[in-house]
Amino acid sequence: MFFHTMKYTLLNLLRDKGQVFWCVAFPLLLGTMFHFAFGGLGSGESFSAIPVAVVMQEESSELRSMFDSLSKPGEDQFLEVTYASAADASELLKAKEVYGIITADLPTVSDYRNAASAKDVSTYPLSLTLSAEMTSDPLYQSILSVLVDRFNIEYSAIAQAAMKDPTKLPALLDAVSTEVSYIRHESLGAGSVDESLTYFFNLIAMTCLYAAMIGNTLAISNQANLSDLGARRNVSPVPRLLATLGDLTGALIFEFSSLLITIAYLTLVLKVDFGNHLGGVALTCLCGCLAGLSLGFLVGCIGQFSKETKFGFLMAAIMICCFLSGLMIGNMRALVEDFCPLLNRINPAALISDALYSLVVYPSYTRFFTNIAGLLLLSALFCLGGLALVRRKKYASL
Repeated sequence: MFFHTMKYTLLNLLRDKGQVFWCVAFPLLLGTMFHFAFGGLGSGESFSAIPVAVVMQEESSELRSMFDSLSKPGEDQFLEVTYASAADASELLKAKEVYGIITADLPTVSDYRNAASAKDVSTYPLSLTLSAEMTSDPLYQSILSVLVDRFNIEYSAIAQAAMKDPTKLPALLDAVSTEVSYIRHESLGAGSVDESLTYFFNLIAMTCLYAAMIGNTLAISNQANLSDLGARRNVSPVPRLLATLGDLTGALIFEFSSLLITIAYLTLVLKVDFGNHLGGVALTCLCGCLAGLSLGFLVGCIGQFSKETKFGFLMAAIMICCFLSGLMIGNMRALVEDFCPLLNRINPAALISDALYSLVVYPSYTRFFTNIAGLLLLSALFCLGGLALVRRKKYASL
């Protein structure tokens, strides 16, 4: 009888256009919109060469070679140099065709000989002129300023060292030509997550929780005071617990199959990268479906409220859970973790989203199985609560 009930529950769900839309079609449509709306969040902005005018006060093959190297066409092109006179460069800056003017004037050897230190040299090799009116992209102007300042400091240091102690010049040249990084890059996991992926994680979490609508419908269909089907079932010789378990199993198969269709569409069609742990993704979906189904079953068994009232309460609860997990605001789950971490431990949507996140980011499965354990615990509590309420219901007459 268990398999008979499971079979016809599954057939009824497949024939229910409303359930098919919310559990299959709606996640596909929402995933498609997410793809077009957020698909480019993870791709960083491309850097383009900075247009700059260079004024050579005196011809210097060394400086010209440096600027030519920085403006060499290719992927690593840093500057787009225009050599001009002072007057022409000013016109280019006023016309906003360049981001700044670099005036190149190499100090003479006597300038350094007569100075006590590099700071006392009145004329540095490079000077930068910027326009206060050109505020559309201050980043490029800041980059030019850093470039000029660094060149002046290193050039002055080398010139001073060459005059005071030429034997130290090779070591100094090696020092200034070597990039020193104080940051060590280490990967926290096997993959990286761009911002758009969090929305797809929460889309899966929402789809899992939509199983609550099916659980709510099944619970109501087993109550004689709320549905005609419930009245017939309560007078039948079939054990109530056996029929309920058959209903829940059929619903779980339907919802889990819907999730697999969604995952296949996101992965194969929209090219959403869930990493190399599809087995873990499937396990998360299965546990998420179980949590959503049991939540709806529990709500459907509480009290003698109408079907519409229970459905409205359930939808409100699902949307609140999805909002707190980051479906509407990507970093909401992180904010909740900072201010009320307990809420993330009892929110099934947050547990599903975090389980998928941990699969992609962390090499260890500790955090993943912690979330799975949380989902199974919530599912057990919801199921036991719903079954206890169903078994205790008695009817004076049917």
